[in-house]
Order: sequence, then structure tokens, then C-alpha cells
Amino acid sequence: MANSQTLRVAIITENFLPKIDGVTVTLAHLLGYLNAQGVKTMLLGPASGMTEYEGCRLFSAPGFPLKAYPGLKINFIPPSFIQALREFNPTIIHLIDPIWLGVQALLVAKIFFPGVPLITSHDTNLPTYATIFGFPYSRKRGWQILSYFHSLAKFTLAPSPSTATLLRQKGYANLRICGRGFPESFSPVLRSPTTRQRWGIKLNDVAVLSVGRLSPEKNLHLLVESFSLLSPLIKARAVLIFVGDGPLATSLRRLCTSKNVRAVFLGQLTGAALAEAFASADIMNSPSFTETFGQVTLEAMASGLPIVGLYAEGTVDLVTHLKNGLLLDVHADATWNPYVAPDQTKATIACYDSCADLMHPSSGAFGIIATRYAMLLELVIADSTLRGNMGAVALSRAQEYPWDRCMRHILDAYIDASRDQYFGKQPHRGSKAGFLQFVADAIGIGFAILVAALSHILYMVPTFDDLCT
Repeated sequence: MANSQTLRVAIITENFLPKIDGVTVTLAHLLGYLNAQGVKTMLLGPASGMTEYEGCRLFSAPGFPLKAYPGLKINFIPPSFIQALREFNPTIIHLIDPIWLGVQALLVAKIFFPGVPLITSHDTNLPTYATIFGFPYSRKRGWQILSYFHSLAKFTLAPSPSTATLLRQKGYANLRICGRGFPESFSPVLRSPTTRQRWGIKLNDVAVLSVGRLSPEKNLHLLVESFSLLSPLIKARAVLIFVGDGPLATSLRRLCTSKNVRAVFLGQLTGAALAEAFASADIMNSPSFTETFGQVTLEAMASGLPIVGLYAEGTVDLVTHLKNGLLLDVHADATWNPYVAPDQTKATIACYDSCADLMHPSSGAFGIIATRYAMLLELVIADSTLRGNMGAVALSRAQEYPWDRCMRHILDAYIDASRDQYFGKQPHRGSKAGFLQFVADAIGIGFAILVAALSHILYMVPTFDDLCT
């Protein structure tokens, strides 16, 4: 029977360090956990400048930048990796967000390693991001193709219950929820009066934090619009603190100025500086409806901050209305009351498909949503006791997400997927690929790249439903 000492896990990821986001943070913890459990690992991903991390041998995939989303690349599998994989002799191949590199790896695995079970992770809603960044993809067709790719795996790991629910609706099967972990480096004790002074926060001011990429998918225009609608006395006390960088940085600065919103832009922060920024704020915002988990929301909770956000995918799993924050159901009717929690049996969890049109500033509903979001902000800005009580609950709830439990869920998926596999065969360390094998590997990679390219062409072919919506 499989156990951690017999596992050899090959991981292929579209995203890795030094880029910091929920996926890379989770992957970094996973590699450390697997190393501690005696699991042998190797990883192929974007160039990181490292050759080893937490006992895992790292392979860099060649690629070129994706202009639509700086920081990401379109990467390719090198033939040398297949030989390294052959020598490693994996018992599990784990594909994290198979979109381009992962799709190539999926084909390579099926061609050269047909007996090795596959695990996939879904952390990014590709059809959503493609639409936001202007790719001519059809959303329903995109979900069909993605669900097919993931159906070839033994299990698909989802980061949250709400994302798992969405994926089931999109046709995914064999789902397992792995979750994310409590960030121990974040704590309310890191609160710094000096940092608040540097931000220009006065004694009675309230720092309202936004952490993440300054990019269209984060729905930050709703946040700024809502801030502009605060009552004069509340608005005079509130300061909006942006942590992060991205393509909307300049336009957000201009928007804040035009809306007379007090805002401080700190740029990208990491490590101790980021933890201190969280702890030094008073409220955390989560207006995004494209999250699959909400790692920064959990980091804010670990810092003792109440959350104001949307009743949306990812956020809804972490925040309970009136307990550790306030959530706005963007689909609520005219009877909406900020003191009444969304009815979980009736409320629709917001995601891109359900509310993208509502969130556009030209939408007739946008003004109503922004006004209601402003009302939620006012409640916690005005009431320090409410902030303190919600922050205490947020901290307690964050501690319910230990990294070890999340990592154990993933390891259990590996073990279950490998349960019927034969483990007696040892890796052929030191074996060299001959010329014919190299040619065969190159042909296989060429075919995999062709299929990956074809899949992205097929994303553009609309279904009947795409044409009708």
C-alpha cells in the first residue's frame, strides 16, 4: 500500500516563486511539508533562479512573457525534462492549473507515462480571466475544455467549498477540497504606530486596507466608488491603503483624486513589511468576485482585521456576515438590510458569470451596489467596538486553517490515487537517453504543444449558449 516514503511526486505548475500569490504560497508550503514527510519531489515551472527548494529539484521551463498579464509567461516543456522525469520514475504527476504548460504536461504524461496517476489542481478560473483581459474566448466553451482536461485526472483539488460548488456546476467530477493554511507570520501584535504615522493616519482616522494586484479582476473601481459615497463625517476619517501594483495603478490614483478619496499607495510589499501593513490597518476590503480562496483575506483575518467584502466565491467560505465581517449580496432585492445576513438557502454566491455585468460602472445596478457597499463600510468605520469584536472573531477563525491540515489533504489525495500502483520498480538513475529516444521525446513535445495551442483556438469557438448570452 502507498505511503509517504514510497511516493515520488512530479509537479508541473504554471506559476512559481518568486511571484507571490495564493497558489505559489500554497505550493511553497506543500514542498516543505512533503520534504518533511519523506516524499521525493521534482518540479517544472517558470524560471525561478533556483535549482532546489525544500528538497525538491527545480527545472525551469523556457518561455516568453505574456503581455496581457505581466509577471506570467507562456512556457514550454524541454525534452531534457522528460528524460529527468523518466529517471525520477514518478508515482504521481500533479498538474497545477493546467492551462498551457500543464496541458503540454498532461499530453506528455499520457504518452510517455500512461500508468502514472494524475492529480490536478484548479486555482484559477481561466474563462473569467480571459474575458477580463480581452482574450476572445467563449466562457462556456472554455469551461467545457477545462473540465475535460481535469476529467483525465484521478482527482481535482479545489481550494474552497464555494469553488468546488462552482466546478461541479461546470461539469467537474472527482473533486477534493484541500483548502489553504493559516499564515503564522501575520499577527495583530505587529501593529505599528510608526507605520500608521507614515501613512498619514491621525488619531481618530481609520485605515481601510486593500491588498492584491491593482488589476481589473480585483473590482477595485467598486471600492473607490463606494469610498466616494461615504457620508462627509465618515469620509473625513477614512483612509484607503492600497498594497500591491499592477496595470491599474495610475488610473486608480487618478480615480481617487477625481473622487476626492484619501488614498495611500504603498506598492508591492512582502515578508515582514506586508505583515506589519496588515496589522497596522483597521479594516480589510475584499470586493473581488474572481477569487477561488482569498489568501489575502485569511492573512487579514490572521492580523485581527474585520472583513468587508462581497458574498462571493472564496470570500464566503471565510467570512460570516455580522460575525467576522460584513458581506454584500450583490443580487439582493429592494428589501436588503445591512443588519440581516444573506440567506444561504436563497442567496446566489457571486462569481464572474453571475455579476460581471452588474459591476460595470455603466450598469444601472452599479450605483445601488456601490451605495450598499458604502453602507457596510460606514458601519465598521464608525463603530470601533464592532471592529474590535469582529477582528477578534476573525483571528480566532483564521486559526482554524492550519497549513498541516491543508497539506495532509493533498498528501492523502496522492496516497489514494496511488493506492493500486506498483511501487517495486526503482527509478533508473543515471540512465542516458539515446538519440532515438531524444527524437521521440521531441516529437511527443511537439504534439503536446500543438494540442495545447489547438485547445486555446477551441476556446474561441462559441457554444450555442455563448452566442445566446
